[in-house]
Amino acid sequence: MNKEYNIALIGEIDGCIETTLEVLLKRDFSINNLFPISVGECETASVMYTGKPVDVHEIESFDWQQVDIAVFLAGRDVAQEWIKIAREYCVVIDNSGYYLEDANVPLVQMGINDDDISRYTESNIIAIPSAETAQLTLAIKQIHQEVGIKRVTVAGYQSVSFIGKPGISALADEAARLLNAKTIEQFPFKQQIAFNIVPQLDDFNEDGITFSELRLSAETRRLLNDPAMVVSATDVVVPMFYGCSQAVHIVTHYPVELEEVANALHHSDNIVLAGSVDDYSNMINDVVGNVEVHVGRLRKDTCDAAGINMWVCADNVHYGIATNAVLVMEKLAYTYL
Repeated sequence: MNKEYNIALIGEIDGCIETTLEVLLKRDFSINNLFPISVGECETASVMYTGKPVDVHEIESFDWQQVDIAVFLAGRDVAQEWIKIAREYCVVIDNSGYYLEDANVPLVQMGINDDDISRYTESNIIAIPSAETAQLTLAIKQIHQEVGIKRVTVAGYQSVSFIGKPGISALADEAARLLNAKTIEQFPFKQQIAFNIVPQLDDFNEDGITFSELRLSAETRRLLNDPAMVVSATDVVVPMFYGCSQAVHIVTHYPVELEEVANALHHSDNIVLAGSVDDYSNMINDVVGNVEVHVGRLRKDTCDAAGINMWVCADNVHYGIATNAVLVMEKLAYTYL
């Protein structure tokens, strides 16, 4: 009989945890006991899993000794306070980026560097990348392996769900108020997001760069094991509920034919490559709610013989957070625990 595992999911109950439960159920992960854990105020007392209600726990009073694997899908402040406690009793998978510069915590994305999971014993923690990094590295991994990449420049267009339910509620509320000629009294982004775009996901550092931009650069180099690769990012919030799109420009070590790049993408797992430059995926119909990373508008750079442009999209919550966390959990549980 296969072993069953005690799993804790920490984060927004009616956001990323709800989606992660859907993925767990769909993939039939072997669960003995499930512990959804809320952070901050939460009105949800239970969630449904396999047709049965499961109680929601508060993080302040939770007993970590009950757990085999704890998946943190919350922010860096929650990771900083609680992971040091949780890891004494269970293996932690963290999505916050808190361990970005910690060499003792392996950063793992399935399909990129699966075997690094074995290093979890160094700290009892496994970090997983941001949703943006996950889709980008999957799209360029094979090209990097076969040709080599000197530089990656990314303009990322992130939906409001990157901050969870508050972002979704804000977009819906702002749009409704403006369409009814009402003013917007407060908003969770730096500016109004309805009918607008905001070129800032989180706080700037002294160089005018956000943590999300720094994180994408550092995680991409680390996952592809290429510290010399230059990665530059600009992140923008757009008025969409779900999904993340990226305009990606790469410079390879030497000029390559577009067909060679397309073949590399065809040999990449979980990549859907558009059949032609004008056959790019529809975010609403093709991307949101699915687990594939879509690549389109593949073309040569007219100004640089070694340059390639592409459009990369994925569902930031369903694929970028939930599916990646569950895939790492499966590998950890079925191979090492």
